Amino acid sequence: MYGPEQWGSLEKFQKFYSSTHSLSDTGKRSVSGAINHFHKAITLQNLAIKLIPNLEEDEKELDQHGFSRAVNSSEISAVIEGIILELYSSLDCTRKVVTEIHSNYQGVPDSTRKYFQNIKKGKIDPNFPEQLIIAVNEATWYNGFRMIRDELTHHDTGRCHKDRDTGKIRYIHSGIKIKKESLIIDDIFEKLNQTFSEVNQFIERVFKYLNTKLNNEPVIQICGIFEGRAYTRFVSPHDATDFHGGVCESYKWFDLEGNPTCKFAAQCGAYNKAKKT
Repeated sequence: MYGPEQWGSLEKFQKFYSSTHSLSDTGKRSVSGAINHFHKAITLQNLAIKLIPNLEEDEKELDQHGFSRAVNSSEISAVIEGIILELYSSLDCTRKVVTEIHSNYQGVPDSTRKYFQNIKKGKIDPNFPEQLIIAVNEATWYNGFRMIRDELTHHDTGRCHKDRDTGKIRYIHSGIKIKKESLIIDDIFEKLNQTFSEVNQFIERVFKYLNTKLNNEPVIQICGIFEGRAYTRFVSPHDATDFHGGVCESYKWFDLEGNPTCKFAAQCGAYNKAKKT
């Protein structure tokens, strides 16, 4: 469970923010929500990929009967739209964390839409952190993403079909208009991959900055759970760079006779440091 090499900036912030910020319940849920919504979007994307072959059933029904109920098209479209909504929710939770931590600045609204608008229009406290302003200004994709998300919350499900020549999955939603034309995305999975990357880069930039402002105080971390016992260490944010960071806490009991030792003790720098103190 302790693997800094595999954490992104958001995961690291979740592990260590308690030593610096006393977030409200909403703030705490926003931190976990930023992670969980993103992970849910990944799960839904994997599901959508599994559903692609089912689109052939709609084609067969069309060829055989001259019409199709497009049940499989609706199913994969609903999953795709769920991905978009989950990614926006992850973005929204990220903004809520920023809003709570920086509530003392003027022009920081409790609205993701207005947060982006205020920063892009310069309607924000001049002392607001520059890195957070850069993160918004570089998110040139936000308005288009937000518009689609807004429309999806009010409209029925779109539809997908597989192009017989290219094999790409085209997504169409007649209820969403772009310059008075129905929304058509010729390769929806390419678009989703792009959106994942854009949202992830924004979140990474925000929490990378927030991590630089954390107090460098040791926080207890669970290394892992073995045979029903939790093994822990104390480690500070700056020291959490690899598996060897911090100082083992659990050696005080697992070194005692009759207790199961940590399976990684022999090669763990945190254990070695604890034994030397």
